[in-house]
Amino acid sequence: MAERRTLSFATLDRVMPDVDQLLEGHETLGNWSLGQICNHLATGITGSVDGFPFRTPWIYRKTLGAVRRRRVFQTGRMATGVQLPSRFCPKPGLDARAEAEALRATLRYYAGYQEPLAMHPIFGELTRDEWSRLHAIHCAHHLSFVLPRGSGN
Repeated sequence: MAERRTLSFATLDRVMPDVDQLLEGHETLGNWSLGQICNHLATGITGSVDGFPFRTPWIYRKTLGAVRRRRVFQTGRMATGVQLPSRFCPKPGLDARAEAEALRATLRYYAGYQEPLAMHPIFGELTRDEWSRLHAIHCAHHLSFVLPRGSGN
């Protein structure tokens, strides 16, 4: 069985070249298609600009949220197998190319947004640099489950 890619993005401008390569041919590991992954990533990036529909209680953000935040930023990795509430999971059957273009547009929206960003629903307040790094980590996490066709890994 194939293993996930080891993937990291130094900046968000490296995400779409990877997605574009995957659109040429890929196989996915895990539960989501490339279209679902792109949709999920776009939703998270949009949330950092427009706000999220939920927020954990401040005591959680200051305690367990702070611990999780430190771990993500120190390791540059996200935990695998975290169960999202179903309302935050992308619908099946999404078109990979259409969702990739939506992700591209969302990345442009984020890059051009100059106002203060929203609060992270679990980690609390983040600077723009922290948001950008978190988005790059989040993109690498999910896209590591998609292998370019013919990669052998």
